Amino acid sequence: MAMSTHHRILIVDDHPITQGGLRLLFAGQERFLVVGTLDRGATVSAFVQSQPVDLVILDLNLPDVRGINVLAEIIGSRDMTVIILTGETQYGEVDYALKLGARAVVSKADPPREILAACDAALAGDIYISPQMREALGRYRQPPVTLSSRQMAILHYLAQGESNKEIAYRLSIAQPTVSFHIAELRRKLEVSHNRKIVDRAHELNLL
Repeated sequence: MAMSTHHRILIVDDHPITQGGLRLLFAGQERFLVVGTLDRGATVSAFVQSQPVDLVILDLNLPDVRGINVLAEIIGSRDMTVIILTGETQYGEVDYALKLGARAVVSKADPPREILAACDAALAGDIYISPQMREALGRYRQPPVTLSSRQMAILHYLAQGESNKEIAYRLSIAQPTVSFHIAELRRKLEVSHNRKIVDRAHELNLL
């Protein structure tokens, strides 16, 4: 009998009820296997480096670090497939998560089938936004400039005042690579100086 291939899922959420509910949901689905549950954001990067993970389900509201920072780090460094599961009404933050490269957004108020639909879509390379979240996000318009997920991650850290060296360390890439992407950001945002990148990104609703 051939062994079925599982999609390995990491759950990052500090609510035991959500963790338990998701474990139960995936236990009933042969195609998914939960390989870990973390209730802190700081340990996520080390976890996805230590073993194969196909999909991360991430709550943006974590007790120790901003979920957005975790997202920027694991997508910027490893191009992880991430689904945002949120109980928040901070739609600006959710909108920003999609710009950073999250593949799907589901509300904790959504029925369980929405989570499964989001997982399947994200793993197939599609973007999935549950109907409830789509309605809530409707008022956020698309920015006029499209950046790669790595460029968005670098922009995110530039906006927090981090140096090229710090960004290179966070994203596990060489400093010249960071410099190359910053030059690309300058070109795409049509600014003459690195110092103007963040201001222009704010004007364009990218941050």
